Amino acid sequence: MDFILNLLNHERDRRMKNGKAIGMFHLALWTIMLASTSVVASAETIGVDSVLIRLIDQVDVPARAVGSLVQVHASEGKLVEKGDLLAQIDDTEAQLDYKRATFELDIAMRDAENDVAVRSAMKTRVYSQAHFDRLVRADAAQPRSVSQSELEKARLDAEQAEIEIEKARSELQNAKTKRDLMANALAMAERNIEVRRILAPQSGEVVEVLRHVGEWVTPGEKIFRIVSIKRLRAEGFVQASQVTEALKGMPVWVVPHDEHDTAQSYSGTIVFVSREIDPVNGQVRIWAEVDNHDGRLQPGHRARMSIITD
Repeated sequence: MDFILNLLNHERDRRMKNGKAIGMFHLALWTIMLASTSVVASAETIGVDSVLIRLIDQVDVPARAVGSLVQVHASEGKLVEKGDLLAQIDDTEAQLDYKRATFELDIAMRDAENDVAVRSAMKTRVYSQAHFDRLVRADAAQPRSVSQSELEKARLDAEQAEIEIEKARSELQNAKTKRDLMANALAMAERNIEVRRILAPQSGEVVEVLRHVGEWVTPGEKIFRIVSIKRLRAEGFVQASQVTEALKGMPVWVVPHDEHDTAQSYSGTIVFVSREIDPVNGQVRIWAEVDNHDGRLQPGHRARMSIITD
């Protein structure tokens, strides 16, 4: 890790050359950094060749419905948070469908809760069964006082009342099923409204705006591109002889090449080690995820990277 020590020493010399006071606090901080860095410097490291900084978090934001853009809130260079509204597709018809589905669900809910037909059929059955039982008792007490046809009709009325109960219960169940279908239709109407709102799928910076107000868009068509550089990928190559099972997960230090020689170092972790060996140079491709919350490291930078193996 000589390059880190050189970097710290270079910064110290530059400040002294420019007449900048280091100060007691900065001197103490410098001492701590040098002391901690000397531990890293004494560790065993693996140098990584041809390191290039690349994006990890980038996304093309498509339209999810067909229609014309009535609002575009994002512009190139705008910082957005996940869930922010980027643009709005015309949703007039979707709103009307939503209102209709709301009314239909309201009617279906009342029908599903209306058990009047069931209760009426049950009362009819009670009366019909009681009437049939009275005729049977009367005929038993005084034979031939009730005609056979009258008994048959009373028995048929009692059985028909039982059937009417089953019918009313079936219709009530159908009404409940229709209520569920209307609830699903309302959810679909809500979905049709939502897909016409183009939202940011991740936080970051809008770097491309490809459609504007009044233009017609179709599902899947790219409208925006958003990138985030809070974490980046440092990709490079190591000799296959240096690759071990434990290489993945090891910490790294990354220093971008800077023509002014004022580059800052960044920490990261190896997250990918290729299983393929280049037959020409015997190297293996790896990449590390690098923390870049200050945003100073840029995609496309060339850099030096060392893997701390001890």
